[in-house]
Amino acid sequence: MGTADLHIHSIYSHDATTTVRAILKQASDVGLNVIAVTDHDEIRGSLEARELAPKYGIEAIPGAEVTTKDGHLVALFVDTLPPSGLPLVETLIHIGKLGGVAIAPHPFNNLPGSLSMEAVVSALTNPRAKSVLKGMETHNMGTQSFDTVAQKLSIYLPLAKIASSDAHIYWAVGAGRTEFPGETAADLRTALEKNTTVPIPYHEEFSARAILSWVRRVTLRRFGYASDSISATQPINTQKLTESFIQRTKKKKIIDK
Repeated sequence: MGTADLHIHSIYSHDATTTVRAILKQASDVGLNVIAVTDHDEIRGSLEARELAPKYGIEAIPGAEVTTKDGHLVALFVDTLPPSGLPLVETLIHIGKLGGVAIAPHPFNNLPGSLSMEAVVSALTNPRAKSVLKGMETHNMGTQSFDTVAQKLSIYLPLAKIASSDAHIYWAVGAGRTEFPGETAADLRTALEKNTTVPIPYHEEFSARAILSWVRRVTLRRFGYASDSISATQPINTQKLTESFIQRTKKKKIIDK
């Protein structure tokens, strides 16, 4: 059985504090087989992760956490960013056209950005949208106090059950994870399609200490620094790191041409 964390944020998200390399290092250290960097309406972090992941002995699925008119949606196996602001059903259909699948993150609670039960059921009644919406988070480390409803309702929904870290700081990567038959990203997709995933939740409460750690790192982020993989607490200049990835991407496109 393999394990995956399919909801992770990097410095390409405004509220996250960790470089892609730090995410990959932590994922490797905690024994994950597959990850997905899913930044808010941003795909560059996941593309960088896919490029660097082989060096860490893991696979990275390209994706993003997309803001729909009805709430947030995690798009997976997409190489381009789906547009934000569309209704949930339209977003799902667009993800399907890109060859991807989707997961409902932290659903069925009153938190900002969470999909309602009505929105999800409506999507499941649309054949084209249903063929794309393959999973839902029943356990999310950051919203664990609000996940009870999702866990109860998941019994009645034809969706794979997912546990995610929703990590915004490096040490949270893998704190919530999903077990699946096999070890590869392709195996994971098959498990999502067949509804054979098993959520492995975070077993501790998201403590005040964790919140203070995130606040401290967000403050550093405001000054242009984030956690790097060399030492998961060593700050680096995020502007230089982003510029470096952009330059590598441009060079790759020139070579491909």
